[in-house]
Amino acid sequence: MSIGIVGITMHESKLKRFSLQKTKVCVIGLGYVGLPLAVEFGKFCSVVGYDISEIRIQQLLKGDDATLEVNQDEIINSEKLKFTSKLDEISNCNVYIVTVPTPIDENKRPDLRALLDASKTVGKVLKRGDTVIYESTVYPGCTEEDCIPELEDVSGLKYNLDFYVGYSPERINPGDKEHSLTTIKKLLQGLHQKLQNL
Repeated sequence: MSIGIVGITMHESKLKRFSLQKTKVCVIGLGYVGLPLAVEFGKFCSVVGYDISEIRIQQLLKGDDATLEVNQDEIINSEKLKFTSKLDEISNCNVYIVTVPTPIDENKRPDLRALLDASKTVGKVLKRGDTVIYESTVYPGCTEEDCIPELEDVSGLKYNLDFYVGYSPERINPGDKEHSLTTIKKLLQGLHQKLQNL
């Protein structure tokens, strides 16, 4: 049985002063979903934006976003955000948000390779008490049937005993500046009471 948590907008969360002092977020995948999320979180808590593309990281360090979802000023104003492609620089995070693409292949099936690779990456640095939130678009059951086993296999930890997992549907409409990340409600669903405190 899942615990559904209806979210609030990023603006509302700041107004309610949710405590994120001890939270260190890592956003895995810095495309049109992950980058705006990392930039917004980086305004009020410690965030590491991680991408496997060193070219992408170098562009972002210069304030350049090829997706045009955020501008240079937004990146600069996200004072608690840093970018990396190095695994050791995400090992001290305690919340991992996976936002990698899941494109459809030639047979109209989702290509989960990037998602499973990202799960393995997180598994390498996962510690007891950490939380992993999937925001990639997936079919029902994918998180539990495909992603969690990868996390367990690589980390040696047990789901819902040692670490926790949630799912937050992607709600960004690329290029839509009116209905942006800061104005839409975010949803989070998980299978453990701990996720209610996020």
